[in-house]
Amino acid sequence: MPPAKLQFKVVNSSGEDPDSPARELHHHSPQSRGWQCPRFAKFPQELTLQLSSPAMLSQIQILSHEHKIASKIEIYVGTLQPGETDYRQCRMKRLGYLSFDSNEKSAFKARELKSVHVNTAAHVMRLVLHKCHINKLNIYNQVGIIAVNVIGEHLNLGGNKALGGAAALARAPREVVDVALDMNVDVVTAEKIREILLKKEAAVAREDYDEAKRLKAGIDKLKVVGMKVAQLEAQKQAAVEMEDYDTAKMLKKDIEHLRSTGESAAFGERVMTPGAAYDPAYPGGPPASAKYPS
Repeated sequence: MPPAKLQFKVVNSSGEDPDSPARELHHHSPQSRGWQCPRFAKFPQELTLQLSSPAMLSQIQILSHEHKIASKIEIYVGTLQPGETDYRQCRMKRLGYLSFDSNEKSAFKARELKSVHVNTAAHVMRLVLHKCHINKLNIYNQVGIIAVNVIGEHLNLGGNKALGGAAALARAPREVVDVALDMNVDVVTAEKIREILLKKEAAVAREDYDEAKRLKAGIDKLKVVGMKVAQLEAQKQAAVEMEDYDTAKMLKKDIEHLRSTGESAAFGERVMTPGAAYDPAYPGGPPASAKYPS
């Protein structure tokens, strides 16, 4: 079975900012706020993650906050005895640590993504975050993590890798499990891209390179669509928070329009909105905001 994104739950933390609780790490999307420690917290801070089942880990990814940055994050993993579910009974071992840049060169606009390849069994993972980098934006001396991505294969009760199909796909394409995809495009488009990535790998395996090329081009176009949808979703969320429901309704129509026509447009098919005249600026018909100006 190819490596996959492993589900986990944050079962313990030293503390959290009410606006960025630890549960924000359970899902990845462009709107993810992630976890932040309390204001003026004492260091180190800790997060304990428990996987849904024991697994053989192959990669760990940590996406840092853009200005609430830990200077160093230590990674510990451990396994539980068969039948044991209490993470506190887990015997932990230290894998190592990741150092994070102060991010001054990007003017605190970019987020640093650290990836480390491992080969270890685990059911529980602990992150130990050391003191923050000091900067003018981090006025409360906090550290924050936008996303944690754990990649690997589930283990069965005997401690062996669970069996799966698709033998030709011995290893998943990197983008299928990479958290960067989730953080740049909307959730629905990300899943569609993952499906097509696997189809592209299958085409390569059978040496159908024309099909692989076509699928690759479609994926690139879908990423553009997904980024636009993610931006619209952020605007819609902001409109709802401001109780501007007319704008939220308009943006919802835009999102539905992009999702319905984006895939067909990505693969060279022209999709017309019923009753709409063709406009080369909108190959699938005008979006809702074009038809319903505010």
